[in-house]
Amino acid sequence: MTSTGGKRVGIIGAGIAGLVTAKVMRDDGFEVVVFDKEDAAGGVWIAARTYPGLRTNNSRDTYAYTDHPYPESADVFPTAAQVREYLASYVERFGLTPLLRLSTEVIRVSEADGGFELKVCGPDGVEDLRFDFVVVCAGVFSAPRLPEIAGAGEFGGALLHSSQAIDPAVFEGKRVVVVGAGKSALDCAAWAGEHARECSLVFRKAHPMLPRFMPGGAPSDRVILNRFTESFFRYHRQSRIERFLHGPGQGITDRYWRVMSAFLRFLLRSPKAMTPDAPLPAGIENLGVSDEFFRMARRGRIALRRGSIAAFSGDTAVELADGQRLDADVVVFATGWRQELEFLAPELEKTVRVESRFQLYRHILPPTLPRLGFIGYGSSDACQLSAEVSAHWLSQHFLGELTLPKADDMHGEIARVGKWLGEVMPARPEGYYLGPYLTHHIDELMRDMGLPVRRTDNFVSEYFDTVLPGRYADLAEERLQVRVRGSRRRRYVSAGRSLTGVAALTMAYACYRKYRGRSA
Repeated sequence: MTSTGGKRVGIIGAGIAGLVTAKVMRDDGFEVVVFDKEDAAGGVWIAARTYPGLRTNNSRDTYAYTDHPYPESADVFPTAAQVREYLASYVERFGLTPLLRLSTEVIRVSEADGGFELKVCGPDGVEDLRFDFVVVCAGVFSAPRLPEIAGAGEFGGALLHSSQAIDPAVFEGKRVVVVGAGKSALDCAAWAGEHARECSLVFRKAHPMLPRFMPGGAPSDRVILNRFTESFFRYHRQSRIERFLHGPGQGITDRYWRVMSAFLRFLLRSPKAMTPDAPLPAGIENLGVSDEFFRMARRGRIALRRGSIAAFSGDTAVELADGQRLDADVVVFATGWRQELEFLAPELEKTVRVESRFQLYRHILPPTLPRLGFIGYGSSDACQLSAEVSAHWLSQHFLGELTLPKADDMHGEIARVGKWLGEVMPARPEGYYLGPYLTHHIDELMRDMGLPVRRTDNFVSEYFDTVLPGRYADLAEERLQVRVRGSRRRRYVSAGRSLTGVAALTMAYACYRKYRGRSA
């Protein structure tokens, strides 16, 4: 533990990012307080925010913290209840309960005398509290986005966001219309297809989806969450092989994605209406897992309506843009979330976001606000892992042990990364989502901290094995060693060294054969 001189860190949000940030910074010697307006820790996974049938996109092996695996009793793809149990066990095991102030909402964050003042409202009323540092872990899934549709006020049924459709009785015997085509929409439609009288899915365009399991029984994320697959996604900084794959070898990359997209459609047996307009990596920002939906659709339990709702028609129907009329008792909007930071003072909010885009270096730090950090705003396909490594990076920065570029240079990097994100994931222009670019992002954080990027001892396992959280389980100890002894490189057998070794052995064997021939 490092001496911080009693420096206080206020963390906003007790979800996946907030809990691991609290643990990392508490272990680094900071005095930590975590605020959450809900009465339970868990963020989007608390019971009041999870809809029926919700499971993780990831298998339990990749949807975990580095030092706290799921129990073997959990489903391969954990249910919402199992995720809640997992997070509760994390809090208990690492003694985080004393750090939590639940049912306490942060109303305002403002700068004050080299630190911050937080105005909070909890069971004991309103308080003003001082902190040296603040970390925002409130996430980007807290303010539902609902479209404005003509006639909504006259509709006599239930209008819900997917996060509000948490009671199974809502669908029983009803005519349900679900709006959207992302994972939440498909999950809600699958549940409605099972329990409602009838269900229609209304969507503008289809998104790519994964099966939960690949042929042979391996979870899909265990097969694709590796450096090899990630190299076929165009990152803003590239290795030599990636420069080839996204340059002279672009044809190889295009062929890879056409084959992969066709293979996934075959595995899912997806209806034609649910086929994306373009092969991967297009639409990768909306990739999800919902086998249950495709089973219901094949059984005819879900009617697929490509289009949009133009208006509500009377008190029990909706009218689509093409003139179709659908009877409805319940309409569920799985239409995403607004990214809000209402608790930040206006001068802070204007610095953090410009034209709705987050201005965060490494998706963590506002360049001109070095005591304010954001964890969970570089969300990836393995969000616990990316949040945990980000928390170490930010804690090291708060300790004054991280060398960063000048503010102008950081702003330049933010602009460059933002331009790239707009090109590769245009549906997520706000800049908070990294999706499949997991190892590339983590590699940058590791280099900044002076820690080894390669986490295995040879290129085969490094590039082709699943990137499991356990690879990064010793970051606290590694950071301590760097602090004491300086940065050290791991032993690593690269592809070049392997080829050199094979060539040397081949030459030695050829010389040996030649020598034996002469001796004979």
